[in-house]
Amino acid sequence: MIIDAHHHLWSLARGDYAFPRPGDTVLYRDYMPSDLEPHLLDNSVTGTIVVQATDTIEESQFLLDLAFQSRFINGVVAWWNLTDGAMRDALLTHRGAKKLVGIRPMLQRFADIDWILEDRIVENLAAVAEKGLVFDALIGPHQLSAVSEICRRVPSLQVVINHMAKPWRDPSNFSNWVTQMSALAKADNCSVKISGFPHGNVPGQDFLHFEHLTSRLKGLFGIERLIWGSDWPVAVREGDYQHVLSKALAGFGASERDSVFASNAIRLYSLNESF
Repeated sequence: MIIDAHHHLWSLARGDYAFPRPGDTVLYRDYMPSDLEPHLLDNSVTGTIVVQATDTIEESQFLLDLAFQSRFINGVVAWWNLTDGAMRDALLTHRGAKKLVGIRPMLQRFADIDWILEDRIVENLAAVAEKGLVFDALIGPHQLSAVSEICRRVPSLQVVINHMAKPWRDPSNFSNWVTQMSALAKADNCSVKISGFPHGNVPGQDFLHFEHLTSRLKGLFGIERLIWGSDWPVAVREGDYQHVLSKALAGFGASERDSVFASNAIRLYSLNESF
């Protein structure tokens, strides 16, 4: 069994996407369930989690609609304004709410995210935990310390770092990524998605090669707190779906794959196992 715990879907005619941009010849087109399903079938992927791509409630409702109608989408990670209770209620009462498994407020766009440590935000994140939802953290290396503090303040909240916090964005500061990830690993409620990786290795930067990063993360977090996601269709830039999956599988031994590619996602996101 393989679960793809991180992919996107979009319909450009909806009109609320900041990404992709019109000049992007690969991604600036619709990517819908019918486009993804053949790749899942060809690669024995039995279930998925679709993740929001823009910061509107309408897009999150769109994804919940798709999940409600889909046989392979088992979970939705929605955008969630952490200060807006009305938006939260609209998602929780949606017809597809049974497949709402997490929230993602797209923190990477902020230079400073210390505002998430304000009492009202911490209280709202505690409410997220009470609903049994996961907090997907889309962040860069410079934001890891704030998320580490959230893990400490809200120990009941399951936090999943998206795309390994993208250490390749700032290679010169790799040592800080190591320090911050080491601190995060001490929080039992924090896991990491092995996703979004640019699979082309850069000469002279062996420390950023996929095999090196996965080995380091295994040492820090252990196998039970690592989760694979394709990041499709963004990953199409790096090769087709099979290439992205094969590259990821090669980073883990046979005894590790069930956890990273299936059971960890099922457990952390409380997925319905009737795939």
